Amino acid sequence: MKQAYHTRQKSAVLACLEARKNQTLTVERVCDALTESGEKIGRSTVYRTLEALCADGKVSRYAAEEGRSVSYRFIGSDCENDEHFHLICTACGKICHTHCHELEQLFAHLAAAHGFVPDNRKTVIYGVCEACRNG
Repeated sequence: MKQAYHTRQKSAVLACLEARKNQTLTVERVCDALTESGEKIGRSTVYRTLEALCADGKVSRYAAEEGRSVSYRFIGSDCENDEHFHLICTACGKICHTHCHELEQLFAHLAAAHGFVPDNRKTVIYGVCEACRNG
């Protein structure tokens, strides 16, 4: 019986993130969204579930900037088996998946000149998107 309860919670958290797949969400925002949809899942359970979903490879965890909360995002099919980069707007939280020859060259340079191979699936560039700059 406990397993089914856990599965319902995991499914609800995953569905919450999938519905907002172009955003990064903090634990607080996930809790708020779950409450808005009628789900009653405690904050600590949401946190543990998010960590389990990260371990399962279904959700990515983004380290916080100093003084800001950790955020999570649904990975989904647009990140599977595809080499691309992630740009996250610090104003609205939108994620842009982008292919960029210049970034590929930078990563190749880091590997060749510095012996360091970045993981582009986990590399995130933070900034402000055009809509927020012009909005």
